[in-house]
Amino acid sequence: MERRKFLNSVAIFVPFGTALVGFLGMGIRFITPYKREVERRIFTIHLDELKLNATQQFQDLRGKDLMLVRTSDREVKAISTTCTHLGCSVHWQADKKQFFCPCHQGIFDTNGKVVSGPPPRSLDSYRVELEGDNVFIYFMDKPSDNGI
Repeated sequence: MERRKFLNSVAIFVPFGTALVGFLGMGIRFITPYKREVERRIFTIHLDELKLNATQQFQDLRGKDLMLVRTSDREVKAISTTCTHLGCSVHWQADKKQFFCPCHQGIFDTNGKVVSGPPPRSLDSYRVELEGDNVFIYFMDKPSDNGI
C-alpha cells in the first residue's frame, strides 16, 4: 500500500473509531449509572425540645445510632454512639460533659475526640445546621435503584 493511501485511510478511520469508542462508553455508562453518595438533609428536632447538655437519640439513614447534644444556646452536635474501639455504645455524661464507653473506659469530649482509653480514632460526627429553631442533620446516603 502506498504511503499516501495509508495516511488517507488513517485520517478517515481514526476519527470514526474514536467516535465509536466514545459512543460505546456513553452507552455502557447509561446502562449502568454511577451510584455516588448523596448528602441528605433531615429535620430532627426543635431547639426548644432539647435542653442544654441534654441528649436525644436518633438513627441515621443506615440504622446507626447517633446522639444529639446541645452544648450551648445555639450549638448542637450530632455524634455517633458507636465506639470506634470495638463498637460498644457510648453514653453521654452530662455532669462531666463527655461521652463514655463502658466496655473499655474510653472517654470522648463533646466533639467526639478521644480523650483517653483504647479507641483509635474519634467518634463519627454529622454536620448539623440550625435554621431558626429547627435542627437539621446532614447524612451521606446512597441513592436507591429507582433514583429517589
